[in-house]
Amino acid sequence: MTWTVEKITELCVEYCGRCDIKFNSPVVINGRLTRTLGRCFYERHGSIWNPVKIEISRQLLETATDESIEAVIAHECAHYVSCAITHENHGHDSTFRFYCEKIGTTNDTAVYSDLERTKGNEEVYKYTVYCSCCGKFIAGRSRACRITKEPWNFFSKCCNAEVEVKQNW
Repeated sequence: MTWTVEKITELCVEYCGRCDIKFNSPVVINGRLTRTLGRCFYERHGSIWNPVKIEISRQLLETATDESIEAVIAHECAHYVSCAITHENHGHDSTFRFYCEKIGTTNDTAVYSDLERTKGNEEVYKYTVYCSCCGKFIAGRSRACRITKEPWNFFSKCCNAEVEVKQNW
């Protein structure tokens, strides 16, 4: 499926509607989000918090399965709903988890840590980092950083071996 702002907004309206909240904030597809899958923004006026925007990672939309994308959108809507109802920022506390359940999503971060990708790591990242011993994928980077410039200083958790960096462009 091709993901657009309109399609994501429709899903947000549906998920927020499950908690009787009208979703009327902008949705932004952000190409700069590479590690964060999505985020909900708030404004604070005194002690009152209000949700103002949801951002979704372009990389997520281009590489993850539809099921994974919908799970991330539902997760961000749970943040939106918990703030819209209580006018407080709840992070991932029990109030947030309550609204996750009501929307029909999970707060289990393990679900999001290994999202099922529809593209290989080489197609997603400029740099991919692997364990030199077993070849396990460790990380992907869109920009050069210390691990890509000085891989000899880093060791994998799986085998405690040096990492290898592959440049994919």
